[in-house]
Amino acid sequence: MAETESTEQENVIDEYQLVNLIADGTTTQIWEVKEQGGTTSFVMKRLLPEPMKNPESVATMKLEAKVAGSLDHPNLISLHKFVKSKKYVYLLMDYFRAPNLRAQISSDPRSVQARLRKLIESTAMALGHMHEKGWVHKDIKPENILISKSSEVKIIDFGLAVPVAKGLGKLFGKPKTIQGTRSYIAPETIKKLPLGPEADVYSLGITIFEILTGRTPFHGENPKEVLLKHLSERAHPPSSINPNVAPEMDEFVLKMLAKKPEDRFRSMQEVVSSLRNLKIFKMEISEILAQEKADADQAEKESMQEKRLDSRADARLSELVKENPTLAAELMASRKANIKPKRKPEPEKPKKPQQPQQPPQPQYPPQPMPGGYPPQYQQPMYPPQPMPGHMMPGQPMMYPPQYQGQPMPPPGAYPPPGYPQPQQPYPPQQQPFPQQQQPLPPQPAAPQQQAPAAPAQPQAPQPQQPPQQQPPQPQPAAQQTENNQKKPKNDDDLPFMDELPDVI
Repeated sequence: MAETESTEQENVIDEYQLVNLIADGTTTQIWEVKEQGGTTSFVMKRLLPEPMKNPESVATMKLEAKVAGSLDHPNLISLHKFVKSKKYVYLLMDYFRAPNLRAQISSDPRSVQARLRKLIESTAMALGHMHEKGWVHKDIKPENILISKSSEVKIIDFGLAVPVAKGLGKLFGKPKTIQGTRSYIAPETIKKLPLGPEADVYSLGITIFEILTGRTPFHGENPKEVLLKHLSERAHPPSSINPNVAPEMDEFVLKMLAKKPEDRFRSMQEVVSSLRNLKIFKMEISEILAQEKADADQAEKESMQEKRLDSRADARLSELVKENPTLAAELMASRKANIKPKRKPEPEKPKKPQQPQQPPQPQYPPQPMPGGYPPQYQQPMYPPQPMPGHMMPGQPMMYPPQYQGQPMPPPGAYPPPGYPQPQQPYPPQQQPFPQQQQPLPPQPAAPQQQAPAAPAQPQAPQPQQPPQQQPPQPQPAAQQTENNQKKPKNDDDLPFMDELPDVI
C-alpha cells in the first residue's frame, strides 16, 4: 500500500499529473501533464533535482518565464505560470501538438519545402513581435520551431534571449559569454558585440538554407573551426546544392547571411515584404509532388497487373492440382524457390551394342618428292648392290659366266636371248612406301669384285619442325601501392551545443 502511494506521488507535481515524457535533456525534462480530474493537456518544463542546486540554471528558467510572459503572439508559445519552490522549479505552457522542424526536415523535407513561404512569414512575424517587445531570441534553429501539417507555427525556448541593444546599450552592453548553437550563431554573437534584430535574421537565414539544401552552410572538424567560418567564409548559394532553387531566392538567403549586420535585412518586416513577390523554386514543389505521386500510382498499377497475372496463374495451378497433383506440386515448389520447374526426365532409350574398336591405322610420313625418299629414310646403311642386268656407274660391262667369251651381240639384239630381262623400276612417284621404319635385311656380297661406291647423292633438305612453344611463365604479382587518400570528414553528425565556451 505504501509503495502505491509513493508511486502516485512521483507521478504528480503539485496538482498536475505527469502523463507522457516528451523530451529529456541534461538539465530539464518536458512532460505532457493534466490537472488532476481535468482533461486539458499542458506542457511542463521542469528542472531536474540536481540542476536545481545550480543558481545559473534557475536564473535561466526565470529569464525564460520573464520573456515568455511579456509576449503575446499566435506564433509564440504561451506561458501560463512559473513555479519556483523548494521541491520544484517549472514552467507551465500550452501544449502544441506538432513535431519540431528538425524532425520534419529529416523525415519529409519536400513537405517542409512546400510550406516554406508560410513558415518564413510566420516565423519572421513572431520574431518581429519579440523585437518590438525588446528581446532578441538568439537561438533560432529547427529544434525551436514547431510546425503543424496545416502550417501553423510556434516558436519555443526563450532561455537565451537577451534585451535588444539600444542607445548606450550598443556601446556598453557587451555580453560576458558566448551563448548559442554553433551552426546557427551570428558573427556578432561570436565577437561578443551588442545584439539587435539582425542576429535573429542571420540564424533564420541559416535555417532557411538548411530547409532548401538539407544541410547547414558551415562545417568544420571542431567547434572553433565552425565559429571561424561564420566570421570569415562566405556561404555558397543554395542552388549550388539544390538546382531547383531560383536565383532570386539565392540572393534573398545570401543577404540574410551577410557577415556585417548592416548588410542584412534590418528588420523582420523587411524579410516578410521581400518574400511576398519572390519566386522560391524554379519548379514548384506541388508539381514535383504531383509527378512523384503519378509515378507511384503507375508503379502501383503495374504491381496490380502482376498480382492479377499471379492470380490467373494460381487459378491455373488449382486446375493442375486436380488434373495432375504431382506436376502441380513441382510447379508450386519451383515458384516458391523462384526457379524454373524441372522437366520430367525422358525414358532412357535402349543403348546400341558397341562395335569393337578397330586398331588405329599406321600413319605414314608424307610422300617423297621425285628423286628419292625423305632424308630420314636415306640411310646409307649398306653399300648399293647391282641388280641383275644392270651395272653400277663406273663398273665395266660384264656378262654372266655362261655368256662370257661370246662375241658382242649386234646392235638392237641387246640383251641376247635367254639373258634375264631387266626389271622395270617403279617411277619415283609410284615407288612403294616402306611399311615400317626399319633397315633393309642384309644381302650377300656378290662373288665378283666389289663395285666402287656410288657417289653420295645430295640429300633433300630436312623439314624444319616448328619450335615447341614454351608455356608462359607466371608473372609475379604486382605489389599494390598505397595511394589511399584521406577521406574528408563529415561533420554533419557533430552534436549541437546549448552553450559554448569562450573561444575567441
